[in-house]
Amino acid sequence: MRSAIVEDNNLKIVDLPEPKPRENELLIKSLVCGICGSDLHCRHHTHELAESSREVVGSSIIDADKPILMGHEFVGEVLETRQGSTFKAGDQVVSLPFLMREEGLAMIGFSSADVPGGFSEQMLVDSRLTMKVPNGLSPEMAALTEPMAVALHAVNRGEPTRNHVPLVIGCGPIGLAVIAVLKMMKIGPIVASDFSRARRDLARKMGADVVVNPAEHSPYESWKEAAQTANPEEAGPISPLFGGADLRPSLIFECVGVPGLIQNVCTGAPYGARVVVVGLCMEKDAMMPSYPVMKEIDLRFVSFYSGEEFGATLNHLANGELDAGGLISDTVGLSDIESAFDRLGTPENDVKILVKPSE
Repeated sequence: MRSAIVEDNNLKIVDLPEPKPRENELLIKSLVCGICGSDLHCRHHTHELAESSREVVGSSIIDADKPILMGHEFVGEVLETRQGSTFKAGDQVVSLPFLMREEGLAMIGFSSADVPGGFSEQMLVDSRLTMKVPNGLSPEMAALTEPMAVALHAVNRGEPTRNHVPLVIGCGPIGLAVIAVLKMMKIGPIVASDFSRARRDLARKMGADVVVNPAEHSPYESWKEAAQTANPEEAGPISPLFGGADLRPSLIFECVGVPGLIQNVCTGAPYGARVVVVGLCMEKDAMMPSYPVMKEIDLRFVSFYSGEEFGATLNHLANGELDAGGLISDTVGLSDIESAFDRLGTPENDVKILVKPSE
């Protein structure tokens, strides 16, 4: 079967043996798989990703010296099942990107062993972490389950109320996904900020109420204008130094992940703001703690999601409650995956490119 791998920071299409399922595993045909920002990181910064994960968790999540099988935002069709399985051949499924094996947890999409990712024609999923796609949801929309679950988790970590006025910094794929989840939850008005005109237009399409070009206007001033009211139903935190009695509570999502941005947010944020850091910065950063200390800013960091959030996201998509179709900018075959990666490396109009491995 054909499969996309990363080797020595190069993306290649290679022929691999068809995978053999173990106990509790399903063999599936990969129908659609989205390209994630972490895939781009893995292609160009494999060793840095390996080293940073080793420093954080004590062991590397990838082996940078071996070919890495890519793709974790997938939907597939069941090809083989074992007797007594709740799945049958032909079922369309999504799964959390892990295999629970005796020797330990194997990550789908970042494996250098016998675990093909979603950019392979066939792959394995763990039946205990797999869910049928309901309500005739299209494979393209079902493939958004994983990235939208990240956004749902980020918003849940912010613990929003109907009184919060959110500010989304950065309207790339994750920022736009956060906007869509906030819109679904009826949290607003939503203020969004990005330098790119195309992405600001997409932010409006996904549900942002106020869209700002930070080169022309401070997103924090725009937030203040949106959050200001003479008699707020629920005021945000109040400080004798910074005020706040006329402002609704602030909830800021940092969705860029470049050095200096957390400090920038702490500088511009109002007193008592709740800041959720979603952007993955792969470089060393520095900040002045006096800013969040004096402003009593609540900094929260996110990276993943729970199984319950993954399942909830799938149902939100299938029930039409979560409108995420605007994220999809193109669909390509496996032979065009390298050009798709290149386009996403310098994005302007592309947000989420989906890959169909069988084409």
